[in-house]
Amino acid sequence: MYEVSFRILHEGCPFADISKKYNATIVEWCNETTDAFEIRSKDPEILQRIVNEFKELARGVGRVKVKVTNLDEERSGLVVRTISGCMCSRVMKSRGVKSVCRTIRSNKCVEVPPTIYKAGWEHYTVLSFDPSDFKELFAGLGKLGSIEVTSKKTYRGAAQESFTVSLRTLFSELTSKQLDAYISALDDGYYAVPRMTTIGKIAQARRVARTTYDEHLRKAESKVALAIAPYLRIYEAGTSA
Repeated sequence: MYEVSFRILHEGCPFADISKKYNATIVEWCNETTDAFEIRSKDPEILQRIVNEFKELARGVGRVKVKVTNLDEERSGLVVRTISGCMCSRVMKSRGVKSVCRTIRSNKCVEVPPTIYKAGWEHYTVLSFDPSDFKELFAGLGKLGSIEVTSKKTYRGAAQESFTVSLRTLFSELTSKQLDAYISALDDGYYAVPRMTTIGKIAQARRVARTTYDEHLRKAESKVALAIAPYLRIYEAGTSA
Protein backbone atom coordinates (compact mmCIF):
# COMPACT_ATOMS: atom_id res chain seq x y z
CA MET A 1 0.00 0.00 0.00
CA TYR A 2 1.19 3.50 -0.82
CA GLU A 3 0.34 6.74 0.98
CA VAL A 4 0.81 10.30 -0.23
CA SER A 5 0.01 13.50 1.66
CA PHE A 6 -0.31 16.75 -0.23
CA ARG A 7 -1.74 20.23 -0.02
CA ILE A 8 -3.49 22.16 -2.78
CA LEU A 9 -4.41 25.80 -3.37
CA HIS A 10 -7.86 24.89 -4.68
CA GLU A 11 -9.20 27.83 -6.64
CA GLY A 12 -12.77 28.70 -5.68
CA CYS A 13 -13.03 26.52 -2.55
CA PRO A 14 -14.96 28.63 0.02
CA PHE A 15 -13.77 26.66 3.05
CA ALA A 16 -10.11 27.21 2.15
CA ASP A 17 -10.88 30.88 1.53
CA ILE A 18 -12.49 31.20 4.98
CA SER A 19 -9.45 29.60 6.65
CA LYS A 20 -7.21 32.20 4.99
CA LYS A 21 -9.53 35.14 5.60
CA TYR A 22 -9.76 34.51 9.35
CA ASN A 23 -6.40 32.79 9.94
CA ALA A 24 -8.26 29.79 11.35
CA THR A 25 -7.81 26.03 11.06
CA ILE A 26 -10.84 24.08 9.80
CA VAL A 27 -10.92 20.28 9.97
CA GLU A 28 -13.61 18.47 7.99
CA TRP A 29 -15.11 14.99 8.17
CA CYS A 30 -17.58 14.04 5.42
CA ASN A 31 -19.42 10.87 4.38
CA GLU A 32 -21.30 12.33 1.38
CA THR A 33 -24.59 12.58 3.34
CA THR A 34 -23.48 14.74 6.24
CA ASP A 35 -20.35 16.59 7.27
CA ALA A 36 -18.77 18.14 10.33
CA PHE A 37 -16.32 21.04 10.43
CA GLU A 38 -14.17 21.54 13.53
CA ILE A 39 -13.09 25.17 13.65
CA ARG A 40 -10.30 26.50 15.85
CA SER A 41 -9.52 30.13 16.63
CA LYS A 42 -8.38 31.91 19.78
CA ASP A 43 -10.79 34.78 19.09
CA PRO A 44 -14.48 34.07 19.95
CA GLU A 45 -15.54 36.91 17.67
CA ILE A 46 -13.72 35.31 14.75
CA LEU A 47 -15.43 32.00 15.51
CA GLN A 48 -18.82 33.66 15.33
CA ARG A 49 -17.97 35.33 12.02
CA ILE A 50 -16.96 31.97 10.59
CA VAL A 51 -20.20 30.39 11.82
CA ASN A 52 -22.13 33.17 10.10
CA GLU A 53 -20.29 32.49 6.84
CA PHE A 54 -21.06 28.75 7.11
CA LYS A 55 -24.74 29.50 7.70
CA GLU A 56 -24.73 31.78 4.67
CA LEU A 57 -23.17 28.99 2.58
CA ALA A 58 -25.86 26.58 3.79
CA ARG A 59 -28.65 29.03 2.92
CA GLY A 60 -27.16 29.47 -0.52
CA VAL A 61 -27.60 25.81 -1.45
CA GLY A 62 -30.89 25.18 0.42
CA ARG A 63 -32.13 22.08 2.24
CA VAL A 64 -29.03 22.04 4.45
CA LYS A 65 -29.31 22.93 8.11
CA VAL A 66 -26.35 23.39 10.43
CA LYS A 67 -25.92 22.79 14.14
CA VAL A 68 -23.18 24.51 16.16
CA THR A 69 -21.55 22.86 19.19
CA ASN A 70 -18.85 24.36 21.44
CA LEU A 71 -15.75 22.20 21.83
CA ASP A 72 -14.68 23.59 25.19
CA GLU A 73 -15.60 26.06 27.88
CA GLU A 74 -12.96 28.54 26.67
CA ARG A 75 -14.74 28.72 23.28
CA SER A 76 -11.44 28.31 21.46
CA GLY A 77 -13.17 25.99 19.05
CA LEU A 78 -16.50 24.67 17.86
CA VAL A 79 -18.09 22.20 15.46
CA VAL A 80 -20.43 23.16 12.62
CA ARG A 81 -22.36 20.01 11.65
CA THR A 82 -24.86 19.59 8.86
CA ILE A 83 -28.00 17.70 9.87
CA SER A 84 -29.87 17.39 6.59
CA GLY A 85 -27.34 16.76 3.88
CA CYS A 86 -23.72 17.20 2.85
CA MET A 87 -22.92 20.90 2.57
CA CYS A 88 -19.44 20.71 1.06
CA SER A 89 -20.45 18.89 -2.14
CA ARG A 90 -23.52 21.09 -2.69
CA VAL A 91 -21.60 24.32 -2.16
CA MET A 92 -18.88 23.27 -4.58
CA LYS A 93 -21.42 22.16 -7.18
CA SER A 94 -23.42 25.39 -6.87
CA ARG A 95 -20.25 27.38 -7.55
CA GLY A 96 -19.13 25.25 -10.45
CA VAL A 97 -15.96 24.21 -8.59
CA LYS A 98 -14.70 20.68 -9.14
CA SER A 99 -14.28 18.66 -5.95
CA VAL A 100 -10.86 17.42 -4.85
CA CYS A 101 -12.53 14.45 -3.12
CA ARG A 102 -14.29 13.34 -6.29
CA THR A 103 -11.05 13.70 -8.23
CA ILE A 104 -9.35 11.43 -5.69
CA ARG A 105 -12.05 8.76 -5.97
CA SER A 106 -12.23 8.90 -9.77
CA ASN A 107 -8.51 8.09 -9.93
CA LYS A 108 -8.75 4.84 -7.92
CA CYS A 109 -7.38 6.38 -4.74
CA VAL A 110 -8.85 6.42 -1.22
CA GLU A 111 -8.97 9.57 0.88
CA VAL A 112 -7.96 9.28 4.53
CA PRO A 113 -10.04 11.77 6.54
CA PRO A 114 -10.04 14.43 7.78
CA THR A 115 -9.48 17.22 5.26
CA ILE A 116 -7.69 20.20 6.79
CA TYR A 117 -8.08 23.79 5.60
CA LYS A 118 -5.37 26.15 6.77
CA ALA A 119 -4.10 29.49 5.41
CA GLY A 120 -5.97 28.90 2.16
CA TRP A 121 -4.50 25.44 1.58
CA GLU A 122 -6.42 22.15 1.59
CA HIS A 123 -4.49 19.23 3.11
CA TYR A 124 -5.21 15.62 2.09
CA THR A 125 -3.82 12.12 2.63
CA VAL A 126 -4.63 9.43 0.05
CA LEU A 127 -3.95 5.71 -0.28
CA SER A 128 -3.51 3.43 -3.29
CA PHE A 129 -2.38 -0.12 -3.94
CA ASP A 130 -0.77 0.94 -7.23
CA PRO A 131 1.69 3.87 -7.21
CA SER A 132 0.89 4.62 -10.85
CA ASP A 133 -2.55 5.83 -9.72
CA PHE A 134 -0.90 8.87 -8.14
CA LYS A 135 0.43 10.04 -11.50
CA GLU A 136 -3.08 10.20 -12.91
CA LEU A 137 -4.40 11.72 -9.69
CA PHE A 138 -1.94 14.61 -9.69
CA ALA A 139 -2.55 15.23 -13.38
CA GLY A 140 -6.22 15.73 -12.52
CA LEU A 141 -5.55 17.78 -9.42
CA GLY A 142 -3.16 20.02 -11.33
CA LYS A 143 -6.18 21.38 -13.21
CA LEU A 144 -7.71 22.52 -9.89
CA GLY A 145 -4.78 24.47 -8.46
CA SER A 146 -1.16 24.43 -7.27
CA ILE A 147 -0.08 21.23 -5.48
CA GLU A 148 2.72 20.46 -3.03
CA VAL A 149 3.47 16.88 -1.94
CA THR A 150 4.31 16.89 1.77
CA SER A 151 5.08 13.20 2.38
CA LYS A 152 5.23 9.76 0.76
CA LYS A 153 5.08 6.40 2.51
CA THR A 154 5.13 2.74 1.50
CA TYR A 155 3.54 0.10 3.72
CA ARG A 156 4.81 -3.44 3.44
CA GLY A 157 2.56 -6.33 4.40
CA ALA A 158 -1.20 -6.47 4.87
CA ALA A 159 -3.23 -3.29 5.08
CA GLN A 160 -4.96 -4.43 8.28
CA GLU A 161 -1.62 -4.32 10.10
CA SER A 162 -1.77 -0.51 10.31
CA PHE A 163 -2.10 0.79 13.87
CA THR A 164 -4.68 3.47 14.71
CA VAL A 165 -3.71 5.88 17.48
CA SER A 166 -5.84 8.56 19.12
CA LEU A 167 -4.66 12.11 18.44
CA ARG A 168 -5.47 12.97 22.04
CA THR A 169 -3.13 10.18 23.14
CA LEU A 170 -0.28 11.70 21.19
CA PHE A 171 -0.78 15.44 21.61
CA SER A 172 -3.00 16.22 24.61
CA GLU A 173 0.03 17.02 26.81
CA LEU A 174 1.11 19.89 24.57
CA THR A 175 0.13 23.40 25.58
CA SER A 176 -1.31 25.69 22.90
CA LYS A 177 2.01 27.60 22.70
CA GLN A 178 4.01 24.38 22.35
CA LEU A 179 1.66 23.06 19.66
CA ASP A 180 1.82 26.36 17.81
CA ALA A 181 5.63 26.38 17.97
CA TYR A 182 5.83 22.81 16.67
CA ILE A 183 3.45 23.40 13.76
CA SER A 184 5.27 26.60 12.83
CA ALA A 185 8.55 24.70 12.67
CA LEU A 186 6.97 22.02 10.47
CA ASP A 187 5.31 24.53 8.14
CA ASP A 188 8.46 26.63 7.76
CA GLY A 189 10.67 23.67 6.86
CA TYR A 190 12.71 23.49 10.06
CA TYR A 191 12.61 19.67 9.92
CA ALA A 192 13.25 19.43 6.17
CA VAL A 193 16.50 17.92 4.88
CA PRO A 194 18.31 20.13 4.17
CA ARG A 195 16.85 22.49 6.77
CA MET A 196 15.03 25.45 5.19
CA THR A 197 15.03 27.82 8.16
CA THR A 198 16.36 28.39 11.67
CA ILE A 199 14.80 28.85 15.09
CA GLY A 200 15.92 32.47 15.06
CA LYS A 201 14.15 33.20 11.76
CA ILE A 202 10.91 31.53 12.87
CA ALA A 203 10.96 33.42 16.17
CA GLN A 204 11.61 36.70 14.39
CA ALA A 205 8.72 36.10 11.96
CA ARG A 206 6.40 35.34 14.88
CA ARG A 207 7.69 38.33 16.85
CA VAL A 208 8.71 36.36 19.94
CA ALA A 209 12.04 36.07 21.69
CA ARG A 210 14.27 33.36 20.26
CA THR A 211 14.82 31.79 23.69
CA THR A 212 11.07 31.72 24.36
CA TYR A 213 10.27 30.08 21.01
CA ASP A 214 13.13 27.61 21.43
CA GLU A 215 11.82 26.58 24.85
CA HIS A 216 8.29 25.97 23.55
CA LEU A 217 9.61 23.96 20.60
CA ARG A 218 11.97 21.79 22.66
CA LYS A 219 9.24 20.96 25.17
CA ALA A 220 6.87 20.09 22.31
CA GLU A 221 9.47 17.82 20.70
CA SER A 222 10.11 16.07 24.01
CA LYS A 223 6.41 15.46 24.70
CA VAL A 224 5.73 14.13 21.21
CA ALA A 225 8.78 11.83 21.36
CA LEU A 226 7.67 10.39 24.71
CA ALA A 227 4.11 9.94 23.44
CA ILE A 228 5.11 7.97 20.36
CA ALA A 229 7.78 5.91 22.17
CA PRO A 230 5.42 2.98 23.02
CA TYR A 231 4.33 2.71 19.37
CA LEU A 232 7.91 2.85 18.14
CA ARG A 233 8.69 -0.11 20.39
CA ILE A 234 5.66 -2.00 19.03
CA TYR A 235 6.88 -1.33 15.49
CA GLU A 236 10.44 -2.35 16.37
CA ALA A 237 9.17 -5.63 17.80
CA GLY A 238 7.26 -6.34 14.61
CA THR A 239 10.20 -5.66 12.31
CA SER A 240 12.58 -7.82 14.32
CA ALA A 241 10.18 -10.75 14.62
